[in-house]
Amino acid sequence: MDREAAIRSLVQHLAEHSQELGERLVVAYKERIVEYRSLPAGPLDEDIAHVARQNVLTLLEWLSGDAQELRGLEEFKNSAVRRFRQGVSVQAVLHAYRVWGQVVWEEVSRVAECRLSPTTGFAVAGEIMRYVNTVSLVVANSYLEESAGIISDRHLAEREALEELISGRSVSERVSGYLLRLGVHLEGRNSVVVLHRRPGAGTAPLRDHLATVRHHLPSAHRSALVGVREEEIVVVLPAVPTEGAGLADLARGLAAGLEDFVVGVGRVHEGMAGVATAYREAQDAMRLCRARGERGRACFYTDVLLQRVLEASGLAGEVVEETVGPLAAYDARHQAQLLPTLRTYVAHRFNLTRTAAELHVQPNTVRYRLERIHEVCGRDPSRSDDLLLLALGAKAEHILPPDRQAS
Repeated sequence: MDREAAIRSLVQHLAEHSQELGERLVVAYKERIVEYRSLPAGPLDEDIAHVARQNVLTLLEWLSGDAQELRGLEEFKNSAVRRFRQGVSVQAVLHAYRVWGQVVWEEVSRVAECRLSPTTGFAVAGEIMRYVNTVSLVVANSYLEESAGIISDRHLAEREALEELISGRSVSERVSGYLLRLGVHLEGRNSVVVLHRRPGAGTAPLRDHLATVRHHLPSAHRSALVGVREEEIVVVLPAVPTEGAGLADLARGLAAGLEDFVVGVGRVHEGMAGVATAYREAQDAMRLCRARGERGRACFYTDVLLQRVLEASGLAGEVVEETVGPLAAYDARHQAQLLPTLRTYVAHRFNLTRTAAELHVQPNTVRYRLERIHEVCGRDPSRSDDLLLLALGAKAEHILPPDRQAS
């Protein structure tokens, strides 16, 4: 049998076994390549098997001389883009093509024509290697072009990812790929921080502030997703082992470092599906912070919870009358600072040192004013029940209409 006849026989054999080859290739990929083994089963297996079979059919054209240096290869280019968006590395994709060449050659080497004619076998092996090299180059270029396109416009990728996460819908394969390429992993527990520019704080595009926000993120939170959504900067924070104190310190650092912005913080929620809830909570907290007109402080959703309890109870007016009302009246008569001291003390989580620093007084002065608060309104800040009521009074002011608020 001459060489051309032998190749025709090989082509026919591969064509008859293309379905089986596709299935074997999927098994080989998962056995030999960790990233392919980690991909979900089902439709993805079908996709990979289809591309593997198509590769065999295209090789047949190559061996038959029907393909002119594989002009086109669009299907393989598109498959490379899909692997990119699924988080498969370019090294793993190229490894898959090498495995493809090995498995196909193993099948070809079983055919009698190759066993009986080593010259034919070597010729076919050379053609398969040349084919694999040609396709691998095209696929690698397509993969890298897609990667460069996403990373070069990081802002667009971040915005698209934020929109899907905040919508509460299932995250698409495309956005999952974005997150992987951006180095953002949100499979665990996450919180959200929302930054909203204060009125009159400038007109520079919010994108200009993204680098500043990232600069204020500690190293443990550098994998956060940071982007612009409408009039807000949104930060999706993967939880770290010190998530309690770490999140609070991070939010306060952002508020102190970006005084032109109001900062709201949501609670920690599970997985990507929880991002939408954390975002809504952060927005509620941000609106509370904006209503207070405070600078250099972050508001947490726990603050909103207390406000919600007061709103639902309908007792905000009574709480104000029992706590901050008498303090405001005393301050007006004696030019004292009892109510501002209480507000600052509550805002700093009852920390004497921070309260004193904020008010530019000594800690002993804060202690003295807390004692005077006890004398004026009958509520002792050193007792937990009274302190809770005083804190509620400081928060209840913002619920009441202006004419009923403490001055």
